[in-house]
Amino acid sequence: MSKKRREEDAEKRDVAQLFFDSFSKRVGAVEDSLRNVASGFERLKLSVERGQISDLVLLERVQKAEQLIKASLESIRVAVERSYPASEGVVATREAERRGFSTENPVETTAQSDAVIVSRILSPTGEIGSLPSITTPTELQVLTLLANEGPKSAPEIGRAVARSREHTARLMKKLYEEGYIRRDQTRIPFRYSLVDKVKGSFKKPDVRDEGKQQISIPQT
Repeated sequence: MSKKRREEDAEKRDVAQLFFDSFSKRVGAVEDSLRNVASGFERLKLSVERGQISDLVLLERVQKAEQLIKASLESIRVAVERSYPASEGVVATREAERRGFSTENPVETTAQSDAVIVSRILSPTGEIGSLPSITTPTELQVLTLLANEGPKSAPEIGRAVARSREHTARLMKKLYEEGYIRRDQTRIPFRYSLVDKVKGSFKKPDVRDEGKQQISIPQT
């Protein structure tokens, strides 16, 4: 074999080797890209599966919360019905007492009526004995405020009773959960008002001015 032929063969082998090396590099790059795509797809698949699991867990928790809320509302309703069965009777009794007072001495009647009103406002027993869990003056002050001035928001109540926002929030939550007040959630901030049966316990007897006479007490 001539020298020239050997040189040509060697040159062909070099070209073939270069082509093979170049092709191998390109194939390797494609393989790396495919592996990256496959890895990304696997991560995406795991993420979707975890998201679905999280959604199922969240849905289950929401359903449990709804069941607890329904059970709590039912318990509150039953507690209210058991706690205030005689509220209408209390109002009727006060009306009968007022009528009885009207036939007595006017001076004694006024004094007795004032005593009844004061006892109703200041004492959590007796006249408003149907409010068994009202144990602090602030709770009674809030109920009296709502009875006298109607629905109010928590900030308004807090300012009226001189309590912090946190204290007022806890207080309103307690009164709401125990069934003393209702919460209007259609407005922001929420507005609170007395339930009808509790409101009846705070109604004052009508004081009629008709026929009253001025009584002058002689100076001693």
